[in-house]
Amino acid sequence: MPASTQTARLSTFAALKERNYCLYWFGLVFYVLGHRAEYMTFAWMTWEVSRDPMSLAYLGLAQGVPLVLFQLFGGVLADRMNRLRLLVATQTLIALTLSAAFALTLFGLARIEHLLVLAALSNAFRAFDEPSRMALIPQLIERERLANAIALGSIPWQAGRMIGPSITGILIAAFGGAVGFGMAAAASCIALYLYSRLRLRGEARVHDGRHVLQQFAEGLSFVGHNFMFASLIALALFNSLFAMSYLTLLPIYADSYFNAGPTGYGLLNAAHGTGALFGSLTVATIAHLTLRRGTALLVTATALGGLLIVFSRSQAMWLALAVLVLVGFCNTFYLMQVNTYLQQHVPDHLRGRVMSLYSLCWNLLPLGGLLAGALAAAVDARFAVMFGGAMVAANALLL
Repeated sequence: MPASTQTARLSTFAALKERNYCLYWFGLVFYVLGHRAEYMTFAWMTWEVSRDPMSLAYLGLAQGVPLVLFQLFGGVLADRMNRLRLLVATQTLIALTLSAAFALTLFGLARIEHLLVLAALSNAFRAFDEPSRMALIPQLIERERLANAIALGSIPWQAGRMIGPSITGILIAAFGGAVGFGMAAAASCIALYLYSRLRLRGEARVHDGRHVLQQFAEGLSFVGHNFMFASLIALALFNSLFAMSYLTLLPIYADSYFNAGPTGYGLLNAAHGTGALFGSLTVATIAHLTLRRGTALLVTATALGGLLIVFSRSQAMWLALAVLVLVGFCNTFYLMQVNTYLQQHVPDHLRGRVMSLYSLCWNLLPLGGLLAGALAAAVDARFAVMFGGAMVAANALLL
């Protein structure tokens, strides 16, 4: 038993033995903490200032449109230039934007229009950040450890969901929204420092002289003519648009349904993150043992939709927290199967463009929030979440 336990542990965390990947991973930890604090603070401040569900929908629009407009071109840039330099540049701009949000909130100058503009700017920079970040991983790790590195790379995102929102919620409740933006800006600066210490494998990238639009079309054509790639990316995008949009409505659940305020909002986010963290560890440990990955993917997608329906009708905070743990587990297990397949099979010269398409599954979340916010304003938040869950379950069952 001790020997098998030790083997499992070595297998689970093998990629962290590489210096470059270890620096990247810890940088990612701080990046995610900043991102979670930013996302939560923008949502809470928007709700606090307006008390209008449609304001949350407008926030989703401000966050989602820049990502959709620029994400794929960010993938082209990641295939044309040095990916590390692109990552450092975008991280610098994100840190500056969050510092501006902190200053405005600290001095009581933040208004809805300010919050929307800053949210749009931050996400415009992230549109170029995410493809370079995902495409960079194979340059930091040995090929045989790539699958493990991909799974481990999901852990900061899930742990960030668990730790970041709960800490941010408590701090906002105690000191106000400025501390949330301050935390986000500080975490982004630490991540920037760690990224600056990375040393890439191989030479700087040299593009082939073709126009950006030609390379953009090449990436779309590759995915469009590959049934497996197209299907997996479409499943991930559908999941983000209809399933994860419930995150946008959590301020309403915490404040109006459960009377728990920002602390309750942080706990609801943390519950999702707890389940997602266990999902990531599960994939990192047993992914190589999964024989029928397609079946496992569709089963967890169906379960995700059903659990969201249960959450939408939850009348007690304890039940909602328990259900969100399971939601987080199913969502992460499902998406990590998609991510691992794509990274293992995509040609390196197309990696930035293909992974930029996949990363839209995270970045369509704000647009899903626009739809959820509109449904919440027209009916209520419970109906909006139930609708999204039903769509996800029906899609998986149909497939």
